[in-house]
Amino acid sequence: MEPRILAPEEIGAAGETARAVFDLCLRKSMIQPEMTASFERYVQPEHLRQMAEEGALTVWGIFAGGQLCAVSAMQTEGHITMLYVLPFFQRKGLGKLLLRTMRSYAGEVLRLKQVTVNAMPVWTAAYFERMGFTRAGMPQYGGAPFLSLRAKTIAEVRYPVKPVPEKAIVGISGGFLAAVFLIAVLVTLTVL
Repeated sequence: MEPRILAPEEIGAAGETARAVFDLCLRKSMIQPEMTASFERYVQPEHLRQMAEEGALTVWGIFAGGQLCAVSAMQTEGHITMLYVLPFFQRKGLGKLLLRTMRSYAGEVLRLKQVTVNAMPVWTAAYFERMGFTRAGMPQYGGAPFLSLRAKTIAEVRYPVKPVPEKAIVGISGGFLAAVFLIAVLVTLTVL
């Protein structure tokens, strides 16, 4: 199961997956109705699709058996806006994999030095801290606190694959065969 950027027609399913995780795992923690309303507006399929089409948002997903089981999203300035894993698939490293994918994308594609996330509800900050994020302050959003965190991006070094010249292959093969022949001759002489 590898994360991939979702196609426009799959982004609606990402919003549905995020809503399912929110309903199952987070809704009871959200005591401010305006926070829930804000979440509901954000994950509307048309809103997510529009942001993606405008190039302001990249949405990733992980599929298992054809089902979208984990989703994440990041804005072009490196702010992570979604990270949701269906309960059955939690504690299997999918969230960690999505975070690593977004941090790599931010470093390699967007050329950013850091990414940010707002842990909401605040108790979710512990997860991000285990994943290498550090606290960046405690701002207020609509009267409800969330915790801002940041992490450095990951710039992976990729070495281009260089073809091996045909002459090198012939030379190495010839040298190997010569060594085998020499060993066979020495073994034969020692046995005699």
